[in-house]
Amino acid sequence: FGHVLAVDGDPNPNLARALGLTHDDWPLLPPSIMAFDEIDGKRVARLSQPLEEILAAHAVPGPDGVRLIALGEVDAPGKGCLCSRHAIVREIVGAAIEQANEPIVVDMEASLEHMRRGTVKHVDTLLVVTEPYYRALESAGRLVRLAKEMGLTGIYGVANKVRSSAEEEVIRNYFAVLEIPLIAVIPFDDSVTASDNAGISALDHNPEAPSMIAVRQLAQTLFA
Repeated sequence: FGHVLAVDGDPNPNLARALGLTHDDWPLLPPSIMAFDEIDGKRVARLSQPLEEILAAHAVPGPDGVRLIALGEVDAPGKGCLCSRHAIVREIVGAAIEQANEPIVVDMEASLEHMRRGTVKHVDTLLVVTEPYYRALESAGRLVRLAKEMGLTGIYGVANKVRSSAEEEVIRNYFAVLEIPLIAVIPFDDSVTASDNAGISALDHNPEAPSMIAVRQLAQTLFA
């Protein structure tokens, strides 16, 4: 698929390892890349320098033409919120889409905080990944509602860790009620657990594993 910019927007970051990088391979984005203006009495965030300068200084090359930048992590308890970090991700995504130089994929935290902060307001495709049990589906439903209220239109469902046709049917029916297309079903795969325990990217560990085949098909669907 050519070059892809991967943004780890999770304050508990682990996208690097999924890509085949180690924690020591990548720096965290410094708050200094963000600036704020006062417009009509409101504090408005913007990038303090052009996106390409930020990427040149902070993006880490990974395998398969991927470049990674990371939001940051919670380094101490009781030290406020991650509002500015969410603003950084939001503005980087907006700038990347505006330039349209390469596809950008953002891995967000497994919560609704990025919806409340509007972190994903610029995305053109939102993948709602859920697993086949009620609490996960309930969370997916809340996320879809917030995404629609934000005005996002390219919202799609992805079923993950599916063990049977019955589990797939549960998720498929739930997304049908939400009026969201289910565009991928990723099967439960022990190969993913094995690769994680070995500290190896799942794609490198076993590229022909059923889950990896399904992920590649999902990527082809998105890029098509």
